Amino acid sequence: MNGESTGSVTSGHGSGGRLTQQLTRSILAHFEMAGFETPDKISKFEMEDCAFIGDDAGASDMAVTMDGFTVSPHDFPGGNIGKLAVCGVANDLAVRGVEPLYLTLSLIIEEGLDFAVLDRYMKSSAHTAREGGMRLIAGDTKVVPHGMADKIFIAACAMGKRASRQVLGTGNLREGDILILSTSPGRHGAALAAARFDLDAPGLVSDCALLWPTLKPLLRFDGLRCMRDCTRGGLGTVLCEWAEAASVGVEIAETSIPVSVETNSICDILGFDPLYLASEGCALVAVAPEQAKDCLSLLRQNPISGDAAIIGRVVPDHPRMVGMRTRIGGLRYVDMPVGEILPRIC
Repeated sequence: MNGESTGSVTSGHGSGGRLTQQLTRSILAHFEMAGFETPDKISKFEMEDCAFIGDDAGASDMAVTMDGFTVSPHDFPGGNIGKLAVCGVANDLAVRGVEPLYLTLSLIIEEGLDFAVLDRYMKSSAHTAREGGMRLIAGDTKVVPHGMADKIFIAACAMGKRASRQVLGTGNLREGDILILSTSPGRHGAALAAARFDLDAPGLVSDCALLWPTLKPLLRFDGLRCMRDCTRGGLGTVLCEWAEAASVGVEIAETSIPVSVETNSICDILGFDPLYLASEGCALVAVAPEQAKDCLSLLRQNPISGDAAIIGRVVPDHPRMVGMRTRIGGLRYVDMPVGEILPRIC
């Protein structure tokens, strides 16, 4: 890997799927060449949702993450770009067993944006941060000429302290581990699609929410392996990332995935696969088989994860691949999306 890329960036590079992996690795290669990382570390980069800070990151308790938010439309059923920005980075910490504590925001504002609109988004950010126990500690604003941005883009960074007994990560996955989905997947992507294409979808609301209150109780389980929120690329991409990163086989059951009727309806109309639609308050959890039922029971006690379900397991067969048992009993190969299903979902 020499860090030099050919061609140009496409919208597919923002999908969260295979092209996003390629883009990320091409960027990391420049840091490899600059001496910040060894080629071995780059090739085995965990690609987790947040990073622990320090020379010996595995022993560190402090973690950091960042993300950019360009969602369109900025307002959607269940939230807006202000709420999404805080939930997005807070959830990246939560799925690694890290309590979100600190927040920074960087705003790129297009000239002409109404102050009333800006105030509404910042009130949503502030309310969500307070709800999650996070304190704003730094930030930045930039204003660009009219036509150079779409009203407002937000970049957010979150920091927190590890609360889990062990460092949660994909490398912990073992044969026989049970996979639990915390709630119905794809509702964020479906809600955005309905809003964008002016589709009537009564009852369809984005699942955008803070995951820490839902996931914190699971940290008591010493058999908890790893967790991931199913954002860009959806559940299908997370499953593929886990299988490839840990060199394990994964099998899920189509009939066990709790896809909502509303999400299925939007997918039927637009030809989408709910496996690849984004969520913003849905986590995939891997846990030792002997603790799976207790973990599921605990998840179902929380209102935002009342429909949690066991959807599959880690298997010895087909390493680095994901198979889904279909409704008619066949085994379907699940791969990462290559192109962009729905741009600007976060």
